[in-house]
Amino acid sequence: MRAWVIMLLIVIACSHIVMAQAEMSRAHLEGVPEFYYDLVNVASNQPGKTRLNVYIEIPYDELQFVKTDSGYRAEYEVTVVIYDKDGDQVDGKIWQESVDVFDYGLTNSRKHYSLSHVAFHLEPDDVRISIGLMDLESEKTGFRKNRLKLKDFSDKKIAISDITFTDQVEIDSLGIKSIHPQVADHIKASGAQLYCYFEIYSQEVKKNQTYEISYKLINAKNKKIEEQKYLRRKDAKRTMEYFTFDRKGLIHGRYTLVVKVKDGRRSDTVKKQFIIRWSGAPTTMADLDLAIEQLKYIAKGKEMKAIKKAPADEKLQQFIEFWQDRDPSPGTEKNELMDEYYKRIEYANLNYSGFREGWKTDMGMIYIIFGPPSDIERHPFERDYKPYEIWYYYNINRQFIFIDETGFGEYRLSNPYYWRNWTDGIYY
Repeated sequence: MRAWVIMLLIVIACSHIVMAQAEMSRAHLEGVPEFYYDLVNVASNQPGKTRLNVYIEIPYDELQFVKTDSGYRAEYEVTVVIYDKDGDQVDGKIWQESVDVFDYGLTNSRKHYSLSHVAFHLEPDDVRISIGLMDLESEKTGFRKNRLKLKDFSDKKIAISDITFTDQVEIDSLGIKSIHPQVADHIKASGAQLYCYFEIYSQEVKKNQTYEISYKLINAKNKKIEEQKYLRRKDAKRTMEYFTFDRKGLIHGRYTLVVKVKDGRRSDTVKKQFIIRWSGAPTTMADLDLAIEQLKYIAKGKEMKAIKKAPADEKLQQFIEFWQDRDPSPGTEKNELMDEYYKRIEYANLNYSGFREGWKTDMGMIYIIFGPPSDIERHPFERDYKPYEIWYYYNINRQFIFIDETGFGEYRLSNPYYWRNWTDGIYY
């Protein structure tokens, strides 16, 4: 393992001590629970309304379990608030969930998770959704926000609901009885078939009529990797439908599923993005190729070249092996160094993005490599000087000066070669 990586681990350990001085939002380093969510819009049985299903999923590893007489328990609270386009609250709900396990090993599992669900019946409109999840033992909270245009399914001759991904569909003599949803932002790489459930709504239903259903699966590079077409008999004004595709060949990354339903000359189309994730992936990592590109600050040139040139079906394995060689706790599901690295990239993108993505900026680079500074000296309005900042790292006895040369807020290192010359001495 490189000495540089060892130093990064030291900085990670020290960052918790000094981050209060740095005036930076570093909540995710303190263990704020990371969770996934999915928003699915379907028709409502209430006149003039549309239904919004909100699914929330959190891995066990993100929860704080406590010992009980029969095993271990974690409890968390979920808050969902719906706002209209003017910012006024139109609905919301707060509820609690509990998770009980008998095996201590499961308390740190990333393969097991708790799934929670709530439904709202709302007027079709543009809305903003705020989701908060608080671990009741640690009282640490994570937040997510999104915007969505809720559809009015009643005013169309034919319409399709949003897609719900599921790993299980129960069917009885009347048709689909129930489904077990999977959150679209966190589709597990394990398992063979993935079910795609949706509903078709039609104002006109005649005997023996059929829909023509087609779908195509597109990867992050906009390459079509699967396409199918088939006929489906209409059930009634609401037809519950699903199909499956094989997820074994899908590597970690972002995909788009496009479904089109034709009813004679009428048709409707719906798109759904989803992410296939391997169980060890950090919650902040969605695109494998981008994650590989972001290794540039810690990988040797020959390592980067080997991973980038690897065949598609081998690229993920080489990426995993790269991080296994740097895992501070081998034998566990969690790789603390990898998680921290990509959390820092996420922070850099949120705080330093401008003309370039935050992780590509000088501030982002220093933050990713060394973590939050012990102290920051800001000089935005100095007379006869351009705006500048000084980042102090007391634990490694270094400082970095950033200057806004253009006046547009893009701070660059005053000496871009200084840190490289210094790190060159500890790389090997």
